[in-house]
Amino acid sequence: MKKILQLLKNNFTLVIIIIAVIFGLTGGLIASLITRVYLLDNYYNIPFFGEINFSNNNGQKELIIRDAKKVVVEQNIKINETINTVENSLVGIFKKRTSQLVENETKKNVKSELAATTVDLNNFYQLDEPQGQGLIITSDGWIVSDFQLPDLSSGVVKNNKINLTNYVIITKDRKVYEIDKLAKDSLTPFSFLHITATNLSVRKFADKQEIKNGNLILAVNWSGNSFLSSIMGQYKKINSQVYSSDNFLTKLVLTANPPEEFKGASLFNLGGDIVALIDNQGEIRPITQLLGAINSLLQYKEVKRASLGINYLDLSSLVKISILPEDNDKGAIIYQDADNIAVVKGSPAEKAGLKAGDIIISVENFELNQDNNLTEIIQAHIAGDKVTINYLRGNAQKQVDVVLGQIK
Repeated sequence: MKKILQLLKNNFTLVIIIIAVIFGLTGGLIASLITRVYLLDNYYNIPFFGEINFSNNNGQKELIIRDAKKVVVEQNIKINETINTVENSLVGIFKKRTSQLVENETKKNVKSELAATTVDLNNFYQLDEPQGQGLIITSDGWIVSDFQLPDLSSGVVKNNKINLTNYVIITKDRKVYEIDKLAKDSLTPFSFLHITATNLSVRKFADKQEIKNGNLILAVNWSGNSFLSSIMGQYKKINSQVYSSDNFLTKLVLTANPPEEFKGASLFNLGGDIVALIDNQGEIRPITQLLGAINSLLQYKEVKRASLGINYLDLSSLVKISILPEDNDKGAIIYQDADNIAVVKGSPAEKAGLKAGDIIISVENFELNQDNNLTEIIQAHIAGDKVTINYLRGNAQKQVDVVLGQIK
């Protein structure tokens, strides 16, 4: 021990140098970490720990984010790009104004030079105060909207036509259009308005396969406000397992619901495709529910919703207590509703001979399963279409052609 102390005394300078080196290395390491986390990572997106791993041991696919901050930045950029892209497909619906300038000149006999300098807000549309909003769906002027024109809701009809002259459509490029046609959808709260225009900005409809749980969607309204959420699933408003071939009972559910100001807004994926619309009750309806109406509109200039006339159970959402090899786990079994109606009297289904207990397994070669339900397939058609239905009655497989009726 004495020798060690003597050695330290004789080499005091060396000890000081060693201690200084140790403290210098420690301080350098701490400074490097601080710089990397708070400075370099913000500017160069360099991850502190290299990656974030959300994988598990349950056989599910791995989700690894190697640079969380970069992901957030790129997502924000994509959201802004989507908003800028889809805004041109949105329109505002305004109460029609007539110029007060000429009237004021006549009534007050004001000199034209003075009248030209008079600013009267009655001569302007205030873009932040629309009566409603809509979405352009065809380049030649068809627009879908949840806005209920008072003339329509009050039943005021002149010469068998709704008076549309009290409202105008304004596009994002500030052009004002008269409404010349209106068609009401019988299955949803939406209406279709038409303006005489060409080369309007139109967005693609998202495929059904793209409207899945977990997908991000962006609500955008006429005012330019946006709301980001994701699809959580679907719910059925009526508490029953019985569905109708002639009515949509399910709505989309989001992880976070858009505020009140987004009623009537449109929802897009981050690619700018139309995913859903929000109706005037705040219900979120996938765009797939409107495709049949839109196809009818393009073909006949009116909405002719298809009717089959049955109530059914979706077997893909049910599991039997005891399953035999011959039992079906998919398809639609015709079943009575709360009013004890399985097949509507006088309906196309009754005329085709379909009965309670029959199991419809496909329509036009589209198999009924968890991805395709009967209502969606029927409502993708138009009244008057002939469809081939394959079904089981007991153990016998049968086929019948049905001409779809029209929902009144």
